[in-house]
Amino acid sequence: MQINKLLLIFLIILSPFTAQALTIGEEFRNIKGGLLIKEISEDEYKKSFKLKNVNLLTYSKGQKFFLIYGIPYNSNVGLNVIKITSNSGLIDKIINFKIKNKDFQTQFITISKKYTAPSKVNMLRIKKEKKLLISSKKEWININPDLNFILPVNGTETGVFGTRRFYNKKEGKAHNGLDIAAKKGTTIVAPSSGSVLLTGNYFYNGKFVFLDHGRGLKSIFIHMNKINVSQGQIIKKGEKIGEVGSTGKSTGDHLHWSLILNETYINPKVFLEIKN
Repeated sequence: MQINKLLLIFLIILSPFTAQALTIGEEFRNIKGGLLIKEISEDEYKKSFKLKNVNLLTYSKGQKFFLIYGIPYNSNVGLNVIKITSNSGLIDKIINFKIKNKDFQTQFITISKKYTAPSKVNMLRIKKEKKLLISSKKEWININPDLNFILPVNGTETGVFGTRRFYNKKEGKAHNGLDIAAKKGTTIVAPSSGSVLLTGNYFYNGKFVFLDHGRGLKSIFIHMNKINVSQGQIIKKGEKIGEVGSTGKSTGDHLHWSLILNETYINPKVFLEIKN
């Protein structure tokens, strides 16, 4: 009985420290569109880490500190080496890691030729909108993000990250987000707190909201029917940001949710499964 009491006391003392660990499921670790997570020191956390002049996410939880790197979809399977610089501009940290192979789905979609062969007028519009989106990707808000995400909408999953997509039998870019089908007008909420970087009604995206969660972690929600927020607005997790629709390059009512980290698209499901 005395031993059990001592064990219970030990576990109570230990639990605040074990709860500070940051882990993800095997299916999201070291794969294309997944994460590389490395524990770092407090001194390293205070530095401004960059990779090829792109800011990297450092995260604190209690007395533990982490470097979180979003692995680009176009990364090579096998051994990868990333050389990280800090404020000095010199290489501060070298990380060797292996990217595991993953088979992605294939999907064939029939869509209006308006989107597969845009007119000259629409091409000018597309270039202008792309420039604004790229600029928003580079924005940096230096706050510790809330990594415990929730689903932005309740519905049926109809598209997953990384799928090879063929539009009218011609291969396009791989799917860079998560598609959730729901009735037109269904409420969309912020999966985590953040600041609204940009909203609009773009050629491909339709009506969209671009939300910054902090330190390079961003969400974009597209094909919306209605937008309920404005640029610069601070949004709490679970707060309504808009409604489901089928605007832009869309074949039916659904939400397309993309997640961006260190200016690359990653699987949004990662932060629905993360444990910290």
